[in-house]
Amino acid sequence: MDIRELRKLFMQLSPEEKVAQTVQLNGSLVVENDVMNTGPMQDLGLPEELNFYEIGAIYNVNDFAKLKRLQEETMKNSKHKIPLLFMSDVIYGFRTIFPIPLAQAGSYDFDLIQQAAEMTAKESYLNGLHVIFSPMLDLSRDPRWGRVMESPGEDVYTAKQFAKSVVTGYQGDSSNGVPENHVAACIKHFAAYGAPEGGREYNTVDMSNQRLFNEYLQPYQAAIEAQTMLVMTAFNVLNGEPSTGSKWLNREILRERFDFDGVLVSDHAAIKELVPHGYAADDREAAKKGLEAGVDFDMMTSVYATHLPELIKEPAFAELLDEAVWRILELKNKLGLFEDPYRGLQSEQTGEILTEEAKTLAVKLVEKSSVLLKNNGSLPLQKDQKIAVVGPYGESRLTLGFWASVSGKPQDAVPLKEGLLKNLSTEQVQFARGYNLFDSYDGFGPLKAGIEMLNGPIEPADQLLTEAVTAAEAADVIVLTFGEQFLESGEGASRTNLHLPEKQVRLIKALKETGKPIVGVLYTGRPLVLTNVEPLFDSLLLVWYPGIMGGIGIANLLTGKANPSARLTMTFPRSEGQIPIYGAQLPTGRPFKADNPTDRFISKYRDESNDPLFAFGEGLSYSSFQGKWLDSEVNEQTINLQCHIKNDSDRTADTVVHVYLNQRPATIVRPIKQLVASEFVSLGPLEERSLNIELSLADLAFYDNQGQKHFTKGNYQLVLAIDGKEESLTVTV
Repeated sequence: MDIRELRKLFMQLSPEEKVAQTVQLNGSLVVENDVMNTGPMQDLGLPEELNFYEIGAIYNVNDFAKLKRLQEETMKNSKHKIPLLFMSDVIYGFRTIFPIPLAQAGSYDFDLIQQAAEMTAKESYLNGLHVIFSPMLDLSRDPRWGRVMESPGEDVYTAKQFAKSVVTGYQGDSSNGVPENHVAACIKHFAAYGAPEGGREYNTVDMSNQRLFNEYLQPYQAAIEAQTMLVMTAFNVLNGEPSTGSKWLNREILRERFDFDGVLVSDHAAIKELVPHGYAADDREAAKKGLEAGVDFDMMTSVYATHLPELIKEPAFAELLDEAVWRILELKNKLGLFEDPYRGLQSEQTGEILTEEAKTLAVKLVEKSSVLLKNNGSLPLQKDQKIAVVGPYGESRLTLGFWASVSGKPQDAVPLKEGLLKNLSTEQVQFARGYNLFDSYDGFGPLKAGIEMLNGPIEPADQLLTEAVTAAEAADVIVLTFGEQFLESGEGASRTNLHLPEKQVRLIKALKETGKPIVGVLYTGRPLVLTNVEPLFDSLLLVWYPGIMGGIGIANLLTGKANPSARLTMTFPRSEGQIPIYGAQLPTGRPFKADNPTDRFISKYRDESNDPLFAFGEGLSYSSFQGKWLDSEVNEQTINLQCHIKNDSDRTADTVVHVYLNQRPATIVRPIKQLVASEFVSLGPLEERSLNIELSLADLAFYDNQGQKHFTKGNYQLVLAIDGKEESLTVTV
């Protein structure tokens, strides 16, 4: 619609119709819906005078026919024919579920990540969705927090590159509106939601401004520079002020400093939650503070619907409402909904969902995002070996992770058994469950029968252990699948104990007693504490929650058909007492050194190492590589680096090159080791190649506690890291 026509439409809206546009409701309130509820359901108390056909948006209805019917009824009954926006919690795939974001980011193949986002956008579009609540860009350094699974991890550079890739993949070239087969991205959660005290969901965040600006705000800003169309507020209090009600955060930083002019949507009931936070006296004041902060959509409460009609009698609030409604209408216009309210809903195109192209892409991303943490020579598996595959994930399809429950189907998942039998003969491989994935199905409520049918009956623990040991004794090598079940990670799944449950430890110890080499395949949504069991594994492959094609991709890695290359995007601690522990830590005045291990007055633990079990950036391959610096050149705005990379093996291999910065001295203390660049490189057997890596001087600047940006001239030590080896280069700027 021409902007003048849109303005004309806007001027025709009554105050009540404007208020209705700010209302966003869960689809379960208006249609029979089988999508998982993602927040507390309650009697909303919506005012009787609210016209449903004038509200702004519906979320988490993922059924094509239901969406089409909702839009048809809206267009029939809306006075001004303003279409509904359809949004959904599509986090890492619509029907083609890819590996979780924490895994994807570790591929450092940002082109591949963008392709997966494009596929997710296409499937969402073909199902009639307009907006998806993704990517989640909360920097995450505390694995006790369950939502680390949907973040790109602990590192600023990694999260920024992930943000750009996913937003671009979802939206395409959106300079003239969102094109066909694409959707609008809604980044979340603004801001610093990934740093809750104690790793406890929805808890307080308190940090210095320099850390906020240098680290936690950076990924959101990268997504805004990539032109994301929506931002979602966070549940948390940030430095004493709830994010959803903060004018400083949402107006001064988001809108003025970052120049974001798109739609700001609250998280589920976050405006109403200003009251239990103690920030608003009642719902009326919550509505007032939400609108003053610039929040356009009130998700799943009656706060705006009930109280804005009274508030906007004051001219200042009427003006704020006009701003919000105009942004909502502009978004609908950029999506082309005024010309085509049935965007993506013209005909049911089920043949273009879960295509062979999508599955192939998913397999590739599993191969590129699984991290080989340890290998004492037992991988890859050999074709003449007898293999005992032990553990429930050998045959389970419940490998998608928590958020896939919204639009994915576990029935689509390919289990590891199917993948292995594509590479190995049935005579070679024997399967044993080893332990029950769930101790009971009672907590699943109405989903109990379906989950039990997918996962099988719960069997006696001693019987499963005996069967596993028997299978192991008859084999040459054991492949043990273990880790978290999908409900143990995700929103609302904070944990204080990150160790494996006793039933898994018991099984690992029993298998070790057979004397056979053990290959561990770890399924999880977060880093776990594996310090007590890691020595019992000969090899360890971290596959996270791998998505629907996990069985194929993992089997390809185990058998050597694919070669691991991924890196850890989040540190694995040795103990919960080390948390938070991450790569980009700041130096102390009394650092621990190898030559003073017994000194009492240094920064160390008395009962544990300072080092993690597995550090950020770790990851092995079946190949070996060499890397060295060649040259550097400093220009007015960039540092151009040249390095040489060689594949020492006789097989084709991918590798990830990392460049770290150590800047000392600086006005603000800088990290000991800060990732500033990466390159994903594919090399043939014994191939060697020179790489050019460009660093922007602007990206080497930093913020102080007043939010002011600084750049320090002087020496910059850059470290080239590849295959566990490092080489330093000093560049003078």
